[in-house]
Amino acid sequence: MLPSLLALSAATSALSFGRLPPTSHLSRTSSPLMSDPDFDLIIVGCGVGGHGAALHAVSRGLNVAVCAGQDVGGTCVNRGCVPSKALLAASGRVREMSDQKHLAALGVHVNGDVSFDRQAVADHANGLANRVKGNLEGSLKALGVTVFPEKGSLKAPTEIELVGAGKTISAKNVILATGSVPFVPPGVVTDGKTVFTSDEALKLEWVPDWVAIIGSGYIGLEFSDVYTALGSEVTFIEAMPKMMPFFDRQIAQLADRMLIRPRKIDSYTNVFASEVTPGIPGEKPATIKMIDANTKEHVETLEVDAVMVCTGRKPYSEGLGLENVNIETNRGFVPVDEKMRALDKDGNVIEGLWCIGDLNGKMMLAHAASAQGISAVEN
Repeated sequence: MLPSLLALSAATSALSFGRLPPTSHLSRTSSPLMSDPDFDLIIVGCGVGGHGAALHAVSRGLNVAVCAGQDVGGTCVNRGCVPSKALLAASGRVREMSDQKHLAALGVHVNGDVSFDRQAVADHANGLANRVKGNLEGSLKALGVTVFPEKGSLKAPTEIELVGAGKTISAKNVILATGSVPFVPPGVVTDGKTVFTSDEALKLEWVPDWVAIIGSGYIGLEFSDVYTALGSEVTFIEAMPKMMPFFDRQIAQLADRMLIRPRKIDSYTNVFASEVTPGIPGEKPATIKMIDANTKEHVETLEVDAVMVCTGRKPYSEGLGLENVNIETNRGFVPVDEKMRALDKDGNVIEGLWCIGDLNGKMMLAHAASAQGISAVEN
């Protein structure tokens, strides 16, 4: 998921227009293992879901701590919608100013070629993300939330180890909100330079002449717009029989007409990128071995300047200490009930432990994470 910050404004509305009564079901549950916990609520993770849950819990009068893992804002702010929209805005200006026919129709004339400073564009995106991150952390601290920079790992359902700090903290309740990370399929080797995910692409360390994008979902489509605006040619490699297979049909048709056909974009469909090998920027191409999605027979091998892997996301559950609380994940997702209470491997509710957002896999969208965080606090 590469999500929107709109959810944050919704989460802060209660604070903007007056505090709600200091009551919450979360404050009523206490762990039998500890008689005097450090906090009412500890949130592990600080993306849209964790931040929104913290704000709502404070509005309910709870004493809240967040284990941010040096990542306040999470994917959305640091590796998602904020920097990606900044890149889209900058590259979009390049595209607009390069369209002399359209500009002439408006009575505007540009003398000479339109150029851009790649590093300045990258710095703009990174700087915007850092400003938003700082503002989010500042908002938490201003409201009295204790922000621990360390990652959190479960020692017990309501006991969290601050990884690397040699310290353990406790609470009446714990919400897991660690989000997700890019999924890289088997056979694909990434080096962060010539074969990379959206995490590295947002750094815009270079603009390859020819980029292959594996997967034609919204992340791949978004970056195809950035790269083609900055002069790259793009080739999509899609495993399904058609491009944008999971889009609404009318949206897919519109995107094809506006974002693909007018660009330097071609595509392969119904093929797997079975083997992807990195190259060396400017010296050696990256290679992609493609096989037929049905017969698994070799179709073609491409040599391109760079490969961007946009094959979805997976829950970030590694290192959370889930084994210490008898949780068995399903493809990395933490099982929960309708109230976002975490379930053990036998399907029983784990008292005091909750899980929201991408980590539970119910709906991997920023607004869903925010809503689930509020629901967990209320329940």
